[in-house]
Amino acid sequence: MKLWWNGMVLAGLAACAQAQELTPGLWEGQVSFSVNGKPVAVPDEQGRSRTSVMHTDCLAAKDTADVRSAFERSFARDMPGCRITRWSHTLGTLKVAVSCDGTHMGGAGTMEASGPLSSTRFDIAGTSHIQHPQFGPMTSGFRYQGRYLGACKS
Repeated sequence: MKLWWNGMVLAGLAACAQAQELTPGLWEGQVSFSVNGKPVAVPDEQGRSRTSVMHTDCLAAKDTADVRSAFERSFARDMPGCRITRWSHTLGTLKVAVSCDGTHMGGAGTMEASGPLSSTRFDIAGTSHIQHPQFGPMTSGFRYQGRYLGACKS
């Protein structure tokens, strides 16, 4: 199950990244998940169960140089068989689609996500439909919100 959740987070992050749109620096993010319409508790950085997880990350300029390519490499490494099939950023709205052929442990499926994205904020929501090898057909959703906090602290 852990690899499946990692894949969901990775897909959400991919949906939020547009190389020239994110400001390098300290970012705060909040992610929440649902499965078959019900909220799912996930562990935070301290291992506590939460319905949404907050985190902060420092993104260097080199990290934002070509984020889409970086996520495509991550998919190849962490989720074999998954690929970005659509990536569109028009009028401040990002639309992303991901397809997985079932090679990874989460099963075959698709994910679509969209939402507003600017250089300092994003609010991306999406839905995945997968055929999990153990649990059968599943619909999962996520919402990933983030905001730029400022320069990274040394």
